[in-house]
Amino acid sequence: MSTQTQTAVEIVEKFIAAYNSGDIPGILEVSAENLHVEHHNRGVSLDSAEAFADLLGQFAGAFPDKHFENRRALHVVGDDTVVVEQTWVATAIADVPGWAATGETVRLDVSTRFTVENGVVTEYHDYG
Repeated sequence: MSTQTQTAVEIVEKFIAAYNSGDIPGILEVSAENLHVEHHNRGVSLDSAEAFADLLGQFAGAFPDKHFENRRALHVVGDDTVVVEQTWVATAIADVPGWAATGETVRLDVSTRFTVENGVVTEYHDYG
C-alpha cells in the first residue's frame, strides 16, 4: 500500500469518526470546499461542504445519534478511492415521514465511496 493510499484511508477514517461523533467542523476539516455529495437512492446531490454541513445539521434534529457501525469491508482502489461497506444506524426523536416514527431505530446497509485528493475528501457517494 502506497503512502498516498494510507493517507486516503486515514482521511476517510477521520471523516467517519467526525460523522459518528456529530463533529461537523471535523467533517469540514477533511472535506474540500466543493465537496460533491450524492446519496444515490435518496435523491440528494450537493456540491459544497457547507451544503453538506447544513444537511447534517438538519438530520441531527431528527436523528441525533446517527452513525455508521458494523463495518463489513474497506476497499482501496488506486491511490485516491476508498469504499466502505457499513450500516447507517439512527433513532428518530420525532416522526420523519418515509423514514421512521418517533423512537424507531433505522438501519440501512450502505456502501460509501470516498474520493480523496490533496488530503481532503472531494467526493462522497452513498449507495443503499
